[in-house]
Amino acid sequence: MTSSPDLMEQLRMLRSPEGWLYAGLPKFRAIFGRDSIISSMEYLGTDNSIASSTLSALMLLQGRKYDPVNMEEPGKIIHENQTDPALIKSRSKTVPWLRSGRNYFSVDSTPLYVILAEMLYSVEKVAMTQEVRKSVAEALSWIIKDGMNGYFLSYRKPPLDSGLQSQSWRDGIGSILDQMKSPVSVIGVQGYAYRALRKSKELLSAGFIESPSTLNEAIDKAINFLQENVYDFFSLDDENYLGLAIDGDGVLNQAITSDPGHLLFSGMLTRSQQESIVSRLFEPDLMTDYGIRSLSSEDRNFDPRAYQRGSVWPHDNWIIAIGLKECGYSKEYVELRDKLITASEFLGGLPEYFGVASDGHILPVSKMRIKPCFPQAWSTGALHYFTSNGK
Repeated sequence: MTSSPDLMEQLRMLRSPEGWLYAGLPKFRAIFGRDSIISSMEYLGTDNSIASSTLSALMLLQGRKYDPVNMEEPGKIIHENQTDPALIKSRSKTVPWLRSGRNYFSVDSTPLYVILAEMLYSVEKVAMTQEVRKSVAEALSWIIKDGMNGYFLSYRKPPLDSGLQSQSWRDGIGSILDQMKSPVSVIGVQGYAYRALRKSKELLSAGFIESPSTLNEAIDKAINFLQENVYDFFSLDDENYLGLAIDGDGVLNQAITSDPGHLLFSGMLTRSQQESIVSRLFEPDLMTDYGIRSLSSEDRNFDPRAYQRGSVWPHDNWIIAIGLKECGYSKEYVELRDKLITASEFLGGLPEYFGVASDGHILPVSKMRIKPCFPQAWSTGALHYFTSNGK
């Protein structure tokens, strides 16, 4: 299978003059840490220049100082960098803190940045600039010192109305995360941290990056902490599954979501842990004929038309699918891949997100509560991956 002309046109629309991808059109015509990185991953092997351009662009925007307003910190990768004055003015009417254009309200952009560097190195062995190598080492330092600091990778919530209250990809899930006490540790983010740290050992041994011996020791300690504690701390008492997040008091959010599936991508799970997560993801309250829901249909907050409370997100499914593939669940990978391709045939492509009603039928995009972006880089990239090299 090869990408359709429509996908090629969407890529052309999303590609910036510098080569990285805008997060989504029309309202996210900007570089986003998380979105642009994941989109780059989806094109690795077919267009590595997107990843290279993304790393270079994010390096230039990497945190250099501590700023409590936009949450910049040394080594931290941005959440977004809006540069279009008209878009900033339009969005700031409803989101006041966007007036600054650039912010660092993302806990997962930084580990994903390290993972992208490793993935690009593994497929191309490119001679990245010394500046990018130094940037990756600074990102690792942030994960250890500011992001984890002896605990899980967490985010601190800014005052109300001054920034995102939820800073994983679940930044629109509402009260499910927004009301949790700082600092908040989200389950999927721990998988990103583990993979970033584990793969950094390979980058260090290959001479791709250099770091002080004290940082190497801290990386080993953090890897061991995550390996030994994530599954126990996030385990639900009445299900062989994991909760969404832990708050500052150590209270576990009990919501059944797709997020534990991101741990399959991390490489941190035992076989029995993998099996329990895969089995739960494929139960009918999460799995539909068109992909995995973001929130269980049995949850009291479930709404198939809501932004992240039951809708299906293609990039979320792509990360889970890649984890299935890497863990050897070939049958399940193919099943999930084919469901997303089927959804794209119904919808004329994959938008930012879409809904599947309780009775199983796919909803028109026009029925969603917030209009999805289309094209959206990580949705377009997911479909490109599934139809180009996803066998």
